[in-house]
This record gives sequence, structure tokens and C-alpha cells, in this order.
Amino acid sequence: MPSVHVRTATEHDIVFLTDVVIVATSAQNRLPADFDEHAWRARFTASTAAQVAAPGLEHGTTYVIEIQGERAGRLRVVRTPEFVEVAGIQLLPAHQGHGIGTHLIEQLVVEAHHAGLPARATVQHDNPRARALYERLGFVAIGDEGGETLLEAR
Repeated sequence: MPSVHVRTATEHDIVFLTDVVIVATSAQNRLPADFDEHAWRARFTASTAAQVAAPGLEHGTTYVIEIQGERAGRLRVVRTPEFVEVAGIQLLPAHQGHGIGTHLIEQLVVEAHHAGLPARATVQHDNPRARALYERLGFVAIGDEGGETLLEAR
């Protein structure tokens, strides 16, 4: 596996974080036909800027995934007294399918278990590849949250 490093996102990463979500979603043919990229970018950039400006906002931290020193993806983790949740992970298509997402998710599961907490993840209903990844790693569906399936590691 290539050298993978995860670091807390900064204001200089906001455009990249927005781009990686669009590129990854587009590569999976998951953008709706009526996708308004300009409006979506404005909303996502604003929410990401708020997350980056206040790490821990809503118990979450947004990270940049770097591979061989280059930005390659986004990771959002929510840590509460009740659980550790993968609230979003996206990798640029060139880095998908190489075990990087699996490695990062497994690290978070270990972190959660060491803290005596369940590991959770949310997956959009239209993302069967992500759901299959989590299920392969031992996650099971435990609920539904507004267009997303809530999964928990067992």
C-alpha cells in the first residue's frame, strides 16, 4: 500500500475537498440529472469552511487524505461520547480500489473499540459500492437518517 497520511483540513483545502466529492460522485455516476453544480458547490463550500474553521463543530473533524504526499481524498469523522462515526470518505478515482478506504475505516473501528464505543458510518442510499465496503468490514444497518443508511460495526 502506498504511504497514506491523514491530516486535519485547513482553509487552503476547502476547494479541493469540494472537488473531490464531486469527482468521486461523478465517477460513480451518482450525480442526479438535474445537478446544479454551482449551487451545490456554494452550499458544500460554506459548510466545509465552517467545519474547518471550528474543528470539533458538531463533534466532527474534516481531514485531507494524502497519498505519497499528494492530496487524494476527504475524510469526515464524528466523535461523540456515544460513538465514532465515519461521516464521509471520498477518494479520487485513481486511488479507489487499492485498500486505502478499507485501511482508514479499519483504523477508525479500532479507535472506537479501544474507547469502548461503537463504530458507525452513514452511507447515502444511492451508493451501493460504499455500503458493500462497510458490510464487508462487518458493519450492519441499524437505521435510516434522511436519505442515508446508518451502519454500525459488529
